[in-house]
Amino acid sequence: LKSWLKDFAPQPLSEAIGAMALRSARLLRAASDASVTNRLLLTLTSPGEAIYMKKAVDSVTVPGTEGVFTVTNNHSLIVSQLKAGVINVKDGSESKDYFISDGFLFFNHPTDASGCCTAEVSAVEVVPTSALDKDRATQVLSELMAAPKDTEWDRTKAQLGAALVSQVIKAAE
Repeated sequence: LKSWLKDFAPQPLSEAIGAMALRSARLLRAASDASVTNRLLLTLTSPGEAIYMKKAVDSVTVPGTEGVFTVTNNHSLIVSQLKAGVINVKDGSESKDYFISDGFLFFNHPTDASGCCTAEVSAVEVVPTSALDKDRATQVLSELMAAPKDTEWDRTKAQLGAALVSQVIKAAE
């Protein structure tokens, strides 16, 4: 399923190198900003990249398996499994959306006097919603539905794939 998301957000090598440089700059900026107080520090990662590393934000809204919810600084402690859907990160008037295939959220209280709580989102796959290709996702869904479903594996693959691709289509709208 992971490779399908790459199909929805193709990236030439030059863009990948530029994105890597941008992520490195974000890491350095987050590491140097030790004066932040009473903010939510968000870490948003996948096995292949770190989108945010302890970035001070106002809130993050995530698709939990029990429903969509928002965490802000001083939220109660929580560990939540996440399902495929959109993560919304708000910082002042700025708002950014990312599609995740699934993952976990860990929320912890401050470990120092800064008053900054931490929210760590660890996802299998993270893609900006602006990079999703709705037409390609619709094509993949059609292929999944038309594929033979003779075995239990074929039926399971089609069911799981259709659920994920349907969320991609919804996020791309």
